[in-house]
Amino acid sequence: MGFSPSHSEHIEKIFIEKRQDVSVTFAASEDDALPIIKEGEVAAVLINHAGKQIDGFSFVANLNALGYHVPTVFITAAGDREAVLKAFAQGIYECLPMDSRYIESLPSALDLALARHQYKKSVSAKEWAITQSRQEWLSIIDAITDFIFITDDQCKLLKMNRAFSSIFGGAHPRSLIGSTCVEVFGSDAPCIGCQQNSLRERTPYTIETKVNDNLYQLSTFPLFIDDKSFTIHVMKDVTEMRKLKDRLYYSDKLASLGSLVAGVAHEINNPLTGIIAYTELLRMKAPAAGVDTELKKILHNAERCKKIVENLLTFSRQKAPTRSIESLNDIIDRTLDLRTYWLRSGNIEIIREYGEGVAIFVDAQQIQLVILNILLNAEQAITDTKRGKGMISVSTKYDVTARRVKIRFTDNGTGIPRDVIPKVFDPFFTTKPIGTGTGLGLAISHGIITEHGGSIWLESTEGEGTTVILDIPTGVNTVPLPRVTQEPGNSEKKER
Repeated sequence: MGFSPSHSEHIEKIFIEKRQDVSVTFAASEDDALPIIKEGEVAAVLINHAGKQIDGFSFVANLNALGYHVPTVFITAAGDREAVLKAFAQGIYECLPMDSRYIESLPSALDLALARHQYKKSVSAKEWAITQSRQEWLSIIDAITDFIFITDDQCKLLKMNRAFSSIFGGAHPRSLIGSTCVEVFGSDAPCIGCQQNSLRERTPYTIETKVNDNLYQLSTFPLFIDDKSFTIHVMKDVTEMRKLKDRLYYSDKLASLGSLVAGVAHEINNPLTGIIAYTELLRMKAPAAGVDTELKKILHNAERCKKIVENLLTFSRQKAPTRSIESLNDIIDRTLDLRTYWLRSGNIEIIREYGEGVAIFVDAQQIQLVILNILLNAEQAITDTKRGKGMISVSTKYDVTARRVKIRFTDNGTGIPRDVIPKVFDPFFTTKPIGTGTGLGLAISHGIITEHGGSIWLESTEGEGTTVILDIPTGVNTVPLPRVTQEPGNSEKKER
């Protein structure tokens, strides 16, 4: 473009001689050249910038703006160093000075421009792939819900995922970059000591630590680049996992103890039966001997021991439950009826919040025992508060999809200290005064619910109250029963 007729003739001739695979099309102006380039058949553009009839820089800029990135060869005035530098800065691939031999050099210059263009395209493709891969990798890291962050040897945050920044005070990871671990976690930042051990030993390091009342597994991985050291931190919330682990531990503990208790209970049961029988005989033979009161005490305590042994046998699950299809809400109501007098005398209000009634396949007497144990504990906790007015809320909820029912017993009693909660299902563990509790109630309840394929746990806040949750499978393809509710302060059940 921009060549005189004589030069055009020589250029066409040189390409015919040296590059028969190349055809040359000439355009006198930019307006003539653009339609040709738009057709997409142009491999390269030769521009005579030396002739001054065409502003080659403006033309190349227009091409780039239109998205036509065609390799370009500039013909500049001989000695015009400024034009050459500007041309290369603008992305033009090759420049030739307008001298007596420039036409002969055009085929070689074209080959060089095409090669450079092809190389740039491959580099651009690789750069795009690298950029795309980096974006995908960042998206993957951000999708991980564990907290991931990288620090330098001064414990300053360099990079992190969105899960970390969203929890620790930043809407975007950029807002926390440059902060120290102390600024994020406080003066007792757990990652500092973990990082020091990891860098010193040049090996991964893992600890468990508490942050904001949650338990985390913190793992650090040392990273060395050139003479600089970095640390990759991964924090995984293991709060629920630890709770599940503790439940499994206590379940296994109860199972092991159950086997032991069964044997002991059978051994004790036989002599107890003899004690009770001979005490009854003595009472019949010596009614006037003045020892009847003492014999009654022996009989009372022997029967109490026998009851404990029966509870131990129930706990050890030596007796298979006799199951039948029952209404869960009816089982709860029958158990509450057993405690009506004591609840009323203790000024304790019962609030029933029953969900959809449902039939379940259970041993009704054993489930009643579980409910009774929970109620007794709730009554004791409310009495201990001495606040005068008590409340026990009983709610049921049926999960149709899972075919399970969840029962919640909530009281406004004294609550349970956090360090005591893990022990409440241990046999013989009790916080009640000596002589008022055996410590078997919740242990037996745990065994019964487990035997039914369910689970039992509690949530408590000291000074506010406790909630005991039962989660039991229905055991049958259930048919919903009529729903009932109880208005606060009203002992009558109502259908709804």
